[in-house]
Amino acid sequence: MLKRAAFTMIELIFAIVIIGVTVLTVPLMIETNNKALEGNIAQEAIFLVSSVLSTTTALVWDEKSITSTGSADNYVLSKILDVGSVGSTYGRIDAASTLRIGGLREDKHRQFFDYNGAPTAPLQVGEETLVVPLDNSVAAIAGYKQAYTIVAKRVYVSDTIADPFVFSTSADAGQTNLKMTEISINGEDGAVIANLRAYTANIGEVDYAKRSF
Repeated sequence: MLKRAAFTMIELIFAIVIIGVTVLTVPLMIETNNKALEGNIAQEAIFLVSSVLSTTTALVWDEKSITSTGSADNYVLSKILDVGSVGSTYGRIDAASTLRIGGLREDKHRQFFDYNGAPTAPLQVGEETLVVPLDNSVAAIAGYKQAYTIVAKRVYVSDTIADPFVFSTSADAGQTNLKMTEISINGEDGAVIANLRAYTANIGEVDYAKRSF
């Protein structure tokens, strides 16, 4: 009697079930992996923008904040800029003074620019795209399935004294002593993934003592 090796019906059924489970599972695993990859890319975009936003807090408050302290000196000092009238809440004590109301009458402390007949005012900033430091840093980050766009702006916000003080997120009508830098990360569907803000104040810098000849 001739005997031949063959699969039993049970073995065939098990094989079909295993193949079916594999066919159904692999696409789900790929989709799950892609979603995780997309989430990682979005998180990297948030970390990158957070780093860029932190950089803005190390910059001078305004382009006109920079002034040379003398041709013989090779450093610059950021002074307080005039954003309002003399005697206002954060203004000069008087037109002849470089001292802010509530400031300290001490050498090397934070002061206004010398008046010299006209106050030094900051540049007027509306809801404009931030140029520095985002000009060549980030604009769009390509993900697995979509691109994440970076939208940045810098505006004056209210510096009105209040108790408790609340940081405004709306642009003020005029120049104030407070600027907000806002960076949003948007997906292609327009959904805002993250909205980061940093505030910088018009307080100038403290001069420092130095040896001279």
